[in-house]
Amino acid sequence: MDLIDAARCWREQNQYVGRGGVVVLYKGRVQGWVNMLRNPGNWRPGCIAVDEDGQCWTARAGNDRDGALIWLSNGTIAG
Repeated sequence: MDLIDAARCWREQNQYVGRGGVVVLYKGRVQGWVNMLRNPGNWRPGCIAVDEDGQCWTARAGNDRDGALIWLSNGTIAG
């Protein structure tokens, strides 16, 4: 299952379809949902955030203890 499918499946199972925001995944597993992309320090580097339109961002820099420093856009992933 790719990231788009994992995020879409999680939204459907948890009734988050149409609520916007992003589903955050780490190593392919859903870690949670937030209503807007913010606070990279709350996530470890390598987390991927996916919105309902297939746009995605990766948490970069920082470390596992203190969290990431920035979200960088990956563009749209084909799903």
